[in-house]
Amino acid sequence: MISIEDAKNVEFKKSVRGYNAEDVNNFVDEVVATLEQNKKEKVELVKKLDILAKRIEQYRQDEENVRGALINAEKVKGSAVKEAESKVSNMLEEAKAEAKRIVYDANASIVEQKNNYLKLQADAVVLREQLLATYNNHIRMLEDLPTSADIGQKKIELDQQYPTDPLPSFTEDEAKPLATAVETAETDISNIVEQAAQQNAESEDAAEAAVEK
Repeated sequence: MISIEDAKNVEFKKSVRGYNAEDVNNFVDEVVATLEQNKKEKVELVKKLDILAKRIEQYRQDEENVRGALINAEKVKGSAVKEAESKVSNMLEEAKAEAKRIVYDANASIVEQKNNYLKLQADAVVLREQLLATYNNHIRMLEDLPTSADIGQKKIELDQQYPTDPLPSFTEDEAKPLATAVETAETDISNIVEQAAQQNAESEDAAEAAVEK
């Protein structure tokens, strides 16, 4: 391969009927210029190739970086998805547990209210039985009390069992205190009979009203 220096230093032998020296020199100059231009272009091309090679290497590095970033992004995405799914699952479990607790508390409250109501009903039954027993005892006691008719009959029986002689005759002045005492005694007996009859009637009315309730 002829170098630029070889082209510059080439020498031709002269002969009588040889080539024109000026034409040869001009051609050599053109060849040298062409070779120099080719050398410059080669240098430029090598520089460009070097730049392209560096760019390609940079692109490869960028590609690796992008690929790594994508892989990391996928990992982050997968981790975020798993974390989100875990949080959602935990929230659902907590919501289910809270719902179960609310239902359980509501059921427990209903059961408690039912038991309280049944207890009140049972207490009412016991109280009713106690009141009925008390009023029945009162009624039996009232039935054992004498009536106004019983008192009148008892007076007749006492007069028959314990007869008394007729009262001696007294003067008007002597009879007045005795008559007053007898009248007072009869009035007291009458009042006692009326009060007993009234109390007996009131007790019977109260007992009947309690039994009806």
